[in-house]
Formats: sequence, structure tokens, C-alpha cells
Amino acid sequence: MPPSSFRGVEVPDTISEEPAPRSSSLSNSPTNGPDDGISGLTSGAGSSSVSLLDTAAAAAVADGEATGPDGRSRSSSIAKKVKRTPKDIYRATETTPLFKFDEEEEDDGVPKPDIPWLDEDDDLDSSDRVVMVAIYVNFTANLILLLGKVAVVASVSSMSVLASLVDAILDFLSTAIVWTTTWLIGRQDQYKYPVGRRKLEPLGVLVFSVIMVTAFAQVALQSLQKLFGPDREVISLDLPSLCIMIGTVLVKGACWLWCRLVKNSSVQALASDALTDIIFNTGSILFPIVGFYADIWWLDSLGGLILSIVVIYQWSQTTMEHIKNLSGFSATADQRNTLLYLTMRFAKTIKQIQGLQAYHAGDKLNVEVDIVLDASTTLRDVHDVSESLCYVLESVPVVDRAFVHADYATYNLPTHMRRH
Repeated sequence: MPPSSFRGVEVPDTISEEPAPRSSSLSNSPTNGPDDGISGLTSGAGSSSVSLLDTAAAAAVADGEATGPDGRSRSSSIAKKVKRTPKDIYRATETTPLFKFDEEEEDDGVPKPDIPWLDEDDDLDSSDRVVMVAIYVNFTANLILLLGKVAVVASVSSMSVLASLVDAILDFLSTAIVWTTTWLIGRQDQYKYPVGRRKLEPLGVLVFSVIMVTAFAQVALQSLQKLFGPDREVISLDLPSLCIMIGTVLVKGACWLWCRLVKNSSVQALASDALTDIIFNTGSILFPIVGFYADIWWLDSLGGLILSIVVIYQWSQTTMEHIKNLSGFSATADQRNTLLYLTMRFAKTIKQIQGLQAYHAGDKLNVEVDIVLDASTTLRDVHDVSESLCYVLESVPVVDRAFVHADYATYNLPTHMRRH
């Protein structure tokens, strides 16, 4: 077959989705001329002849299709219109970039890619008005309760009440520490503290935790000395002392109910301390009363020892948690998976993720990501991808700061020098 038998066909930029009209240039009549590309197609008593040059065209006719003079595909019969809904056109795959979808928006029928839901960042800033009001209310309540417990201890030599007084002193101190750290965090100095002083918040809680554990270790030691000492006096609470202790429980209960609703780490520490005070002051009331009516001299000292051990255990856990976070403790598996998923689905230009480090720098995380891009990627595109990915990672509620390092090869040395 000579090369001249083949004709080039222009491929249109767009293909019409309308039904093709019935073909008029191709039929079973012998009226087709040589310019139509079919020279010998006839319909006889039982035979038809097709020239060798028009074999391809004849095959198209047999299938019901041919090529018209405008280069567009025509059908010998009315073709069925293809249903092209948004659902058929768009299908989310693993390479589809992430989009934010608001469930409250009206459903327009357009499919949305499935992405993991991230909780909103409900933590309030330390300078927020409700945070400051909560701190001031706790400060005033702790001051009033401290003065009342001093009066109780002056009249009753109870170890349980003494432990309650120590707890009231530390409550007052804790509120003062929280207020001081909040005030310092609010005073920004971009030259002395370029990234802010947010680490003062967990640092203040850590300092208070250490003071709490140390103070109640002393109370536990005094309770042991009284248990093994020669004094066998049964402790009794008078009515004014009992009223002050009950009032302490009620006031602390109200503070706990309110502070637990404020999403701030400092106020949450105050709420945890208020719950401890409720349990502590309830025990400080019950142990002397039960010991007095049951005539058990050692019950008050034992109660002071038990309460001290409970407080030491609780605040030791808080101390260890903040020590780990301030020491650069690793993020949880779920947090790492979320960050890795966001990085993988961020852009198609990211060929590989060389490394992802997520570690605590206080209450929140620092994230370091090493991505591999194509060597031919322009500097502008590398910058845009890296900076945008950095902003996306920092929008995650648990992330404080994110750092993105772009590379073109996977065999490079680690981003930072290892220091032991």
C-alpha cells in the first residue's frame, strides 16, 4: 500500500458531547464520487465492492462511523448522549490535593475528597479576657480561704487541717505564679524573645508542681512523726472551724465548675488544683470528725498522711509530663500520622518525604519536614511549595512552629548536625 493512501486528520481541541447527526456523506447509494474517499461502494443483489484504498473507511462504515469533511467524528445513527455528571468527571484519588470542606455548606452535588477531621484549636490565648477573669477570681478566693484556714489552725492542732492550710498557701502561690507568667507572656519583646515567651506557661506549672510535691512531703513527714510520737490526743473541730472548712469546699467546687470550661493550660491547672482542694478539704473535715466520735487518736494523723501521698502522686505525674514536654519529647503516633498525611497529600510536586520530626517544645509541637522535589523545579516553585506547606502544618492546633527543608536528592546528610 503506497504512503499516499493515508490522509492526515486534524484532532480538534475539544470534542463535542452533543449527539452526532446521521451521516449524509456515506450511504449505500452508488453516488459517492472519488473525492469522498470511497470509490466503489455499491449496494447490489447480494454483493458490494470496496476498493483497496478505502479499506479503513469501509471498516468505519461497517461500525457506523466515518470522518466528515470538518474532521469531526460522525455516526451513521443517532448516538446515545453520554451522561457526564460532576461525580463521573471528578473522582478523588490519593494524589488529589487536600481541600477544606464545610459540612454546613449546601450540598451542591460536587464530590469532596475525604480528609481526616482536625479538631478546632479551642485553646484560648493567655491574654484573653475570660482567662484573666478566671485568674483574678481564683486569686481572690484563695486569699480569703487562706486567711480562714489560718484562723482554724490557730485554734485546732489537727494534722489534716494543717495539710489543708499548706494546700491553701500553695493554692495562693500557684495563682500568683500563673498570673505572673500570663502577664509576662502578654508583654511581647521581639528583640529579646523573637518567638515569644509561650514556654513560660508550662515552666510556671512545672515550678509550682515541684513546690507542691516538696511541701506535702514535709506534711507527710510531720504526720509520720505524730503517728509514732507519744501524743495520743483526740482532735476535735469546733463549729466555726467546721463552717470555714465546709465553705472552702463549696467555694472550690464553684471555681472548679467554671475553670474546667476555660480552654487554657494555666486555667486548666487551676481547675485541677481546685478539684484536688475539694477532695483534700473533704478529707480534712471527715478524718477529725470520725476520729473524734470514734475516739481514734491516730485517724487524724493517718488522714493527713494519706492526703499528702495522694497530692504528691498527682503532682508528680504533672511534673514528669511537663519535664518531658520541655525536654523535647516526641509527638504521639496519631499526631505524627496526621502531619505525615498532610505533607503527603499537599502537592504533586513532592516526590518523596525524606524525614519528619515532631517533638514537644512546651505544650505544643515543633515540626521539621524534609521533602524531595524534582531537580528541574524552579526556585520560585520550591519556595512557594515549602512556605505554603509550612503554613498548613502550623495551622494544625497542636503545632507551634513548622520548618520545611526542600531537597532534590534522597542521599543527603541529615538536616542538622548530630550533637551528643
